[in-house]
Amino acid sequence: MQRIRSIDPRHAQGRAKELLTAVEKAFGVIPNAAKVMANSPAVLDSFLALSTAMSGVAIGGKLHHQVKLTTSETNTCSYCTSILTAMGPAAGLSAGELIAGRSAKAADARTDAALKFAKVVLESKGKVADDDLRAVRQAGFGDAEIVEIVASVVVGCFTNFLNNVADTELDIPKAEPIASGSTSACRTTACAAH
Repeated sequence: MQRIRSIDPRHAQGRAKELLTAVEKAFGVIPNAAKVMANSPAVLDSFLALSTAMSGVAIGGKLHHQVKLTTSETNTCSYCTSILTAMGPAAGLSAGELIAGRSAKAADARTDAALKFAKVVLESKGKVADDDLRAVRQAGFGDAEIVEIVASVVVGCFTNFLNNVADTELDIPKAEPIASGSTSACRTTACAAH
């Protein structure tokens, strides 16, 4: 049972109503996560502003999405893993790339280095070793892109932590657990359609 209430857009007022309306215009629906954030219009407004700004990252939207998947899987956030998996095809990710994001392993060496670095950032709480930085730099990432990978982890952590605290009710198909070396975890309506 959800532990923090969702703001019903029909009863929202003031800034919360404006923001929920903006979310619906942008996505066609209002995810339950946004309804939880709407308890504090300042939080929802900040999240939307950061998400909009992050859409222009040099690492690209696909890798940004995969880093958030790595973060969600590591933080065992079923809500975020499910919504990111469902939205993955719209972000240009194949079933294999979705699994790569969730497992922090990719066939492409550059993507693999970024995902492994993101996982180390998360697990070490940012206290990465010099060898970790050297590895991601050797894969072709400069300082700006390293900052973006860290920011992608942080954006993922915010939504993971909030949805884990709230136990946000799923309003999208649940992402299946990852089967080792398989693409079977991409079993949501949106993912299956692509």
